[in-house]
Amino acid sequence: MVIACAFATSTTINNRQQALSNVLDHTEPLAFAAGQLYTTLSVADAAAATAFISGAEPRAVRQRYEQAITDASVAVTRASSGLTDDEMVRLLGRVNAQLAVYTGLVETARTNNRAGNPVGSSYLSEASSLMQTQILPDAQRLYEETSKQVDTETTASTRIPAPVILVVLATLMFGAFANRWLARRTRRRVNVGFVAGGLAVLIMIVWVGTALTISTADSRSAKSTAAESLKTVTTMAITAQQARADETLALIRRGDEGVRKQSYYQRIDTMQQQLAGYLSRDDAIDKADLADAEQLLRRWRAADDRINAYIAVGNYQAATQVALGTGEDDSTPAFDKLDAALTKGIGESRQQLRNDIVNARRVLSGATVGAAVLSIIAAIAVALGLWPRLSEYR
Repeated sequence: MVIACAFATSTTINNRQQALSNVLDHTEPLAFAAGQLYTTLSVADAAAATAFISGAEPRAVRQRYEQAITDASVAVTRASSGLTDDEMVRLLGRVNAQLAVYTGLVETARTNNRAGNPVGSSYLSEASSLMQTQILPDAQRLYEETSKQVDTETTASTRIPAPVILVVLATLMFGAFANRWLARRTRRRVNVGFVAGGLAVLIMIVWVGTALTISTADSRSAKSTAAESLKTVTTMAITAQQARADETLALIRRGDEGVRKQSYYQRIDTMQQQLAGYLSRDDAIDKADLADAEQLLRRWRAADDRINAYIAVGNYQAATQVALGTGEDDSTPAFDKLDAALTKGIGESRQQLRNDIVNARRVLSGATVGAAVLSIIAAIAVALGLWPRLSEYR
């Protein structure tokens, strides 16, 4: 039974270490790549619209778009190397194919815009529609499925090892019963071998139990705190980019301002609700960097109100100046600061997630070997304790 304890304990610890290693080395990087794909696609769409209304196309905005497309391509490559589900592979392939169509439409829009052809706005509208209705929903599904897999595997590493507990308790109870039975048969109250074996098993229980408790706490922290923070902040960052695209496209798709305005306000309201819920949590990560996010959202919304007021009277030039200006009351500074805070929040949340998983795995190091060694010592002690009793009956 002591040997059975060693096998059950070592197997459980080893399986848990392998599960945590799989999350750390495979599942979490895959989910992060999917999240990066989702985020960078939104960045590209917002940057493309911003570059279009700038007229002269500022180099910084153009570089932001090109960098976002490059990052999206890298994310596709990373995600493709880790996906094993056929449906998700097909989904990623569809995103990759549609991304090529999207970039082609944007370049066509850019060429026509530089040539002064009004048809450029139609190409950009078509590109943005493709992004919003097909590419981003597919990317969102991919991100949600991979994030769900991280949650599933992390949860599996927090389960109570009931079979191991039953085997260990049965071993201790049987050891106590055997010692009592042997004492009655041999008229000796204590068997040193049984006591030494029992102490070895108790030490193993304390060691392994402590390691599993700490590991479970870290795994639960990774799932309920870091992973949730990462998903929330990532969602807010994507929503912010989509709201920026709505804001700039309202200056391009003239006659469609009402739809864009409604979409923009819905996204801002959603962000405010998510931000309020996030900051109200005691375990939220990197709350300091997001403390001013609510004020930035109000400034951004006020700037958009000014844009809409100018659009209402047909003054698109003034509206564009507010959208692209660098003054404190303009839209760009508030958006850039909000985007920077959310980007930092994503980095901090992911780092905390990986740290929790690393700690959960590290605390189990040595427990497998330690449990095996202590169980062997216990088995040898029981055998040595029985041998003198058996030799008496020769």
